[in-house]
Amino acid sequence: MRYNSPFYLDLERLVLATIAINGFGRIGRACARIICKSRAHKLIAVNDLADRQTLIYLFERDSVHRGFKADVSDVRFSSAPTPIACDFSGAEVVLDCSGVFTQYDELKPYLDRGAKRVIISTPSADRAVAIAPPLSKPIAEVISAGSCTANALYALASVLDDRFGVKGILATSIHGYTSDQRLLDARRVERRRGRASAINIIPVVTSAAKNLIRYDPRYQNRAAAIGLRVPTADVSLMHAIFLFEQAVDKEAINAAYDNAQNAALVFSREPKVSADIIDDAASAIVDASLTVCCQNLASVGAWHDNETGFASRMLELAQI
Repeated sequence: MRYNSPFYLDLERLVLATIAINGFGRIGRACARIICKSRAHKLIAVNDLADRQTLIYLFERDSVHRGFKADVSDVRFSSAPTPIACDFSGAEVVLDCSGVFTQYDELKPYLDRGAKRVIISTPSADRAVAIAPPLSKPIAEVISAGSCTANALYALASVLDDRFGVKGILATSIHGYTSDQRLLDARRVERRRGRASAINIIPVVTSAAKNLIRYDPRYQNRAAAIGLRVPTADVSLMHAIFLFEQAVDKEAINAAYDNAQNAALVFSREPKVSADIIDDAASAIVDASLTVCCQNLASVGAWHDNETGFASRMLELAQI
């Protein structure tokens, strides 16, 4: 379904979904914050290897998103090591935010125990796990929500491809550091990813273009991307250069985004910095000041909260 889809325009009018979360890290807790503020979702269970007291402490006190108060007295907490051992009875939807279980056979126990849908917070190499672009209608029982970077790139590319026809895309994901990096230099297979995250700009491998192609195979051989990890704890910038069939100008590019706004894509003429984007639910906030054109080339920049924005897309897929 294309990015201007009317699907999910009014989440609050959709059927209440009971939800369980496996993996209560950055994305799991971001999902929980959204669930606790929504009338369309109810959190009934959380599973993580950490104990209940630690998980609630981290949920209520966040260094990026600040304090958050919610009544979780009715939420069942457990510490099962695998999906098959999780007690998620009563959950219609399971969000697996562990980043560990990505294969269909690993996730199927959730379905066997009564869940109607399973959504994972990371791309999967298993073709039995469907992948869903932002604002698309779920077409399978087990779905990957892709990635925050692919969501941002898809938002940018879809609008311009529909309006002008895109011949090629070169993208750079300028991404805040994440928990898989190191505070101080340490050994990693991807060596630069092991360098101190808070004091370096670190080139890394990104799957943004690969997942864009999985979202829409038309981008095969038309998109490539690199990643840079920068010393911010949250919020990222997707920068993309587009090659078109025809000459374009800044006003036309910005007008296309302005006319295509929806829950996942926002257009802004305000001069922003990364701190302004924290807690924004959009997957791409196009910054009009970053649009630059030269003949049939256009450079575009879009901010996104790589935690809250991505969690918001996961919760949209949780509607049943």
